[in-house]
Amino acid sequence: MDSLGERRKKSIGSKTASLLVAQISNELYNHSLYMTFANYFALNGLDKLKDYYIGRAEEEIEHHRWIADRLNYADIEFSYPAINAIDIEIDDKVEPFITTVDAEIETTKRIYEIVNAAREEEEWETVYWLQELLVNEQTEEEHISRKYLKIAQQNDADWLTKADIILSEYQKSTEKE
Repeated sequence: MDSLGERRKKSIGSKTASLLVAQISNELYNHSLYMTFANYFALNGLDKLKDYYIGRAEEEIEHHRWIADRLNYADIEFSYPAINAIDIEIDDKVEPFITTVDAEIETTKRIYEIVNAAREEEEWETVYWLQELLVNEQTEEEHISRKYLKIAQQNDADWLTKADIILSEYQKSTEKE
């Protein structure tokens, strides 16, 4: 933060605030992506994978709310950013799982960029908040995405069995939170 006067108006630096607003768009994009996958699996008769992706989409909405609440708490005035349209063709049932891992890796990179900006701006409260909430959550999201990709890629199980395992494991992981 550059000056005491600026700190009186808001408690997050401009660069960090800008990256947090952009992250709102990313979280909402991931929500739309996961709802697209939910639709794909619903149309392919795999309701448990539909339910899994709806759960993942709801988590993205929650993450966006965490960020919006944090910006409000810090007195940051912002407008909701545009969300890119989902432009994806799904060629097989494994592809959504690959795309999910890739999306979560990109999200992790963006969150680390926000952490680095907060450190540069010496926004220690924001660094702590990011670490306790977003970094920890993102670590888990990346982990479960890779885990479920491995299940999806197994050739020794049919898709109904894979769907049972993935939804069951996902529900167990969300019960712990």
